[in-house]
Amino acid sequence: MSDRMPTHYTSLEDKSVFITGGASGIGEAIVTAFVEQGAKVAFVDIMEDAGNALVEKLSKDARNAPLFIKCDLTDIPALQAAVAKA
Repeated sequence: MSDRMPTHYTSLEDKSVFITGGASGIGEAIVTAFVEQGAKVAFVDIMEDAGNALVEKLSKDARNAPLFIKCDLTDIPALQAAVAKA
């Protein structure tokens, strides 16, 4: 994503963010943007390999390493547990 103009919102530093569907596509871009801004990001997705790979990729230079939790949003108890863990 080096072709976009960097923007920095100091108000996002150390703020907690919970993102659904964060392992790929638009969700991945959102996770990446929040991590780059220094937010404390937790994200859920059903794609475990992609989620773990994103954490590994972003943790190297992150102020706050993101937390990935494998979760199917149709499983309400699992979603509640993910939110509690985040």
